Amino acid sequence: MEKKTSHRGLDDIGKAWGWLFGKSRKRNIEKTQHDAADEQQIENADDEQTSMRADQDDQLALPALIDRVELERIFPFFRTKADRYGMRIAFLDVFVGDCVKMDSMLSRQECEHLLSEIHDTIVRLSRKDEFAVKLDSGELYLFVPFFQSEEELCLLSERLLKGIEETIQSAGRNISLSSRVGISIYPKNGKTLDELLSAANKALGKADTVKRSYHFAV
Repeated sequence: MEKKTSHRGLDDIGKAWGWLFGKSRKRNIEKTQHDAADEQQIENADDEQTSMRADQDDQLALPALIDRVELERIFPFFRTKADRYGMRIAFLDVFVGDCVKMDSMLSRQECEHLLSEIHDTIVRLSRKDEFAVKLDSGELYLFVPFFQSEEELCLLSERLLKGIEETIQSAGRNISLSSRVGISIYPKNGKTLDELLSAANKALGKADTVKRSYHFAV
């Protein structure tokens, strides 16, 4: 005997199929929307990284020796990047003597020529991502946007001091200068440019007091 299906039964089956496939279709739509959102986030992140790399390349295209104006222009970029990725920034205040103290050993012209050579040495010893900064006051800093450890800064200070000493002794010069380095670190020793430069300068004075070639700000 042929089994009959009531209209109500057909309606129930239709509703079941509609619920099943409707829900499945909804899930597919939601998945597609989520996938599109994920792709958009990835694209945004890629765009941001590309922009950051382009900005950094622009900063690194600067000359190795910059002034206070250029330092103020690029510092916010590196500070933002340091905050975003949990990195640190360092300033090294490099003291190489001054012409007043060297007048008894060198003429004014010889003194200025030697200081110019020392500045060139510091620039030469700086890496691609480091900047020598000469302030209007004549102070010389090395701006190190990112570094791995404080030991790296110690080795960098020793390399600079050795290069300065070799420059001083070159061309048969037989003079002695007490070169030293003061080091400050962002964000530990300050959040602003002025705070970091001041901290490095105080560390430089402390290095002279304790008779060390370099000293970290505290």
